[in-house]
Amino acid sequence: MRGTTVQSVAERPKPHIGGMIIRGLLILLLMTGTYWRNRVWNSEVELWTDCVKKSPHKDRPHNNLGSAFLIQGKYKEAADQYSEALRINPNYAEAHYNLGNVFSKQGRSQEAISHLNEALRINPKFAEIHYNLGNVFLDQGKYQEAISHFNEALRINPNSAEAHDNLGSAFLKQGKYQEAINQYAEALRINPDLAETHYNLGNVFLEQGKYQEAISHFNEALRINPNYAEAHNNLGNVFLKQGKYQEAIDQYNEVLRINPNLAEVHYNLGNAFLNQGKYQEATNKYNEALRINPNLAEAYYNLGNAYLMIGDRGLALKEYEILKTLNRGLANALYREIK
Repeated sequence: MRGTTVQSVAERPKPHIGGMIIRGLLILLLMTGTYWRNRVWNSEVELWTDCVKKSPHKDRPHNNLGSAFLIQGKYKEAADQYSEALRINPNYAEAHYNLGNVFSKQGRSQEAISHLNEALRINPKFAEIHYNLGNVFLDQGKYQEAISHFNEALRINPNSAEAHDNLGSAFLKQGKYQEAINQYAEALRINPDLAETHYNLGNVFLEQGKYQEAISHFNEALRINPNYAEAHNNLGNVFLKQGKYQEAIDQYNEVLRINPNLAEVHYNLGNAFLNQGKYQEATNKYNEALRINPNLAEAYYNLGNAYLMIGDRGLALKEYEILKTLNRGLANALYREIK
């Protein structure tokens, strides 16, 4: 009889009972935490829904029910409750403030500004109103108005690290690097563990070409928040500029571990591989970037370059032609002899 190969029992990995129990307990704890968090959120909605039923003509229960909905991300329901609170009491500053914040989250900037200004009229010493107005203007690109409101928020509350941070961002948008650095530094003096502020400082130093300072702050942001995808990406960008291609690749791969569908990061990886002379890997990454975002014009150009390096001129010209139809100005700037 022909013999058969049988894996011996001794060769099979034995389950580690203690490890299995610990993993099971951890999963149970996570599930329990999620369960109780949802219970708390739901109980808040239930509590204030009951209060609204019992006191439908009081402003505070409607406002608080709106806040319970806001925590759950139910913006329409939150806005309805804040609006009802204001129908009952048009001078309820907190409800104007809350409704303004909901509109801001929904991208309804003008309505947000209107309600935040009304809250400010009723309570001019409410620093958070100035802070949120500053954020709305910052999102609109109205940097001077944003700066004015952040400064006013800091006049009322000089120890608001977030206001210093966002004031720094407004200065950065204006190209005022030193003013931005000063504000970020002040934010970190108040709260050294603001990952976003370290990230912002890293970006300032990156734009200034001060790579070691940028690396230091991106690493600090990642110490505080290891899953900060943008910090991994921009740290990779610093390494790419320094010619440290493998370090850049490691950072970009870490971003894709967190979020695999970022076209720009696949594009950045392609650039790192291209600089290493790994042209096939580069083409794979550029194609993946274009699968996610077919309008990423620079990827067509670099993909064409990678094909040229491989020796496939036909595919290269095809990519250049796509770039020309997508963005003729960019095509002419990048490759003036496209045929």
